[in-house]
Amino acid sequence: MYKKVRNIQPEDIYELQFPSDPQISPDGKKVIFVKKWADIKDKKYYSNLYSVDTVKGTLVQFTRGNQTDNIPRWSRSGKQLIFVRSEKEKCELLSFYGGLGEPMPLISLDYGIIKDIAFSPDDKWIAVLVQKFDHCYEERKKEPVNRIVDRLFYRLDGEGFRQKAAVQLFIVKSRGGRLIQITDTPQDITDLAWNSDGSGLYYVTNDHEDADRHMDEDSIYFYSLKEKNNVRLEKPSGPIGWVLADSEDRYLYFAGHFKPGKSWGAVNNEIQRLDLKTGDIKSITAGLDRTTDMVTLGDITPSFVKQKAVFRNRDSMLFTISSEGANPLLNLDLKTGNITPLLDGPECVVSFTMSDDGKTLAVHLAQMERPDEIWLLEMNNEKYFRRITFLNDEYMNSVTFNTPEEHHIPSDNAVIQSWILKPPGFSNRSKYPLLLQIHGGPRAQYGYTWFHEMQVFASAGYVVLYTNPQGSQGYGHTFADAITGKWAEPAMNDLMVAVDYTLELGYTDPDRCFVTGGSYGGYMTNWVVSHTNRFKAAVTQRSICDLASFFGTSDTGWDLEADFHSIPWKNPEVYAKWSPITYADNIRTPLCIIHSEKDLRCPVEQAEQLFVRLKYDKKPVKLVLFPEESHGLSRGGRPDRRIERMKVMLEWLK
Repeated sequence: MYKKVRNIQPEDIYELQFPSDPQISPDGKKVIFVKKWADIKDKKYYSNLYSVDTVKGTLVQFTRGNQTDNIPRWSRSGKQLIFVRSEKEKCELLSFYGGLGEPMPLISLDYGIIKDIAFSPDDKWIAVLVQKFDHCYEERKKEPVNRIVDRLFYRLDGEGFRQKAAVQLFIVKSRGGRLIQITDTPQDITDLAWNSDGSGLYYVTNDHEDADRHMDEDSIYFYSLKEKNNVRLEKPSGPIGWVLADSEDRYLYFAGHFKPGKSWGAVNNEIQRLDLKTGDIKSITAGLDRTTDMVTLGDITPSFVKQKAVFRNRDSMLFTISSEGANPLLNLDLKTGNITPLLDGPECVVSFTMSDDGKTLAVHLAQMERPDEIWLLEMNNEKYFRRITFLNDEYMNSVTFNTPEEHHIPSDNAVIQSWILKPPGFSNRSKYPLLLQIHGGPRAQYGYTWFHEMQVFASAGYVVLYTNPQGSQGYGHTFADAITGKWAEPAMNDLMVAVDYTLELGYTDPDRCFVTGGSYGGYMTNWVVSHTNRFKAAVTQRSICDLASFFGTSDTGWDLEADFHSIPWKNPEVYAKWSPITYADNIRTPLCIIHSEKDLRCPVEQAEQLFVRLKYDKKPVKLVLFPEESHGLSRGGRPDRRIERMKVMLEWLK
């Protein structure tokens, strides 16, 4: 029977499937991955594990049930598969031996969560990063008589008041047994790596005596299982994303830089090589002028995924970067230093794993043409890249949509990569309303992902324009650093140039221009409407309007000192100059303010003071608050609230 093709709707979040974290077996015959979905009845997200046969293409559901199954990991021999299950406030490390069947519990935590796991090279041990709670779930739900705060970093967006101990490193035998604690650090262990023979572990933590003011100054330690001691490796100060030991324990590789105290994202994270014999450190990706962080934004595609480099063999390494809207997969020749692309199409390699022989890769791939799927890259005599999951094909065959068109728009001192998404049934003879979308970060990038929200607005009849103005990541250090000390410029000029360019194409109506953005994009939306009246209406989301109050109320607001080279009580003029609320008298554009009540990154007071200022002045304004939600509502909030948020925006921008 013929199925009617329809436009994309906000409610489609319940029809989409979200694959991630593909783990290829050592022999390359199977890929285990996580499939997440939104449950319409429970209004929650759940995830199970699935397996794909790389030869036959057979898809098998590995786990079942309404819980969260994630972090699947193969043993080096391929005989054991472990994963983490979270269900009803209980977290377990579970294990499969051989094929299907019921998994066996290795660890069960009632008062904590498992953040990461890794087999030792000989498969005898499993390293586990665990964060324990101070109290059980029922106790944590109760409000205390009071709270005593004695540190800067006392809250975290998505968590609230910090009721958890620092993440610590443990080990457990791969067949089960007692959980053995390795570290007892005041700050979180953020990454780990086994050495080549499994006799010890490298780990990363911030050991600065004033860590809250120096959050980007990480250290690397080595723990010897035999000696039971911790040795700190010497390196310059700076942040570390991940660590990786080579097969001969000659070098330790890590992602990071040595310019702490700089604006977040303004300095590229590079792959550093530490000679364990001499202590010499060399960046082996500096020539790229790109960050190794995954900073491409999306609401279907996960952002900020930690993807370590992978050794293809003793002489080469595979890694990803963020570059010009993409996340290409690159091959680094460790002898010559030459870097060549393996996958560099207009797409985003979110994560990948490799078979033991280095000939087959499982890839989580994002594209503009479709929602994320799992792909297989085979490198025998020839390179062959093929899709092995088809989770969203039924949905895609039921809807009509266009693929965004890429444009490169000249602006002052830069060319701005932009995308224009046209409505279904687009005609050059018609005039369409134009919606400018501004991304957050600020040092992140829009890119080659299938963006549900963009498609919803296009399906409602808008031409959607989204860009990477100066201040975005993906175009080199100078481009990302351009807004340091002056957040709104040159981004404002770049955005207006992009709007002018789109209007000159002839199919958008200059009298029906709209603007929206979230986080830094909300800040820029506030800046735009306080500096021009060209937009018919605007929606500002999880925004910042007052940088001085943000400094003291955000969970990490004092980090603004790195951007503005001062603090608000010593230099109030610069904070006022770059705060949109300073120019609130100029706002004439009808403004809808959307904010989550538990947003601690951009606190709700930012929305409240902007709303009261405009409402008191009898300006056209509406405040929409979402209870229980944090900063990430648009990409990880409760499904029904994500839907309602888009409906509110559509109604306001009519």
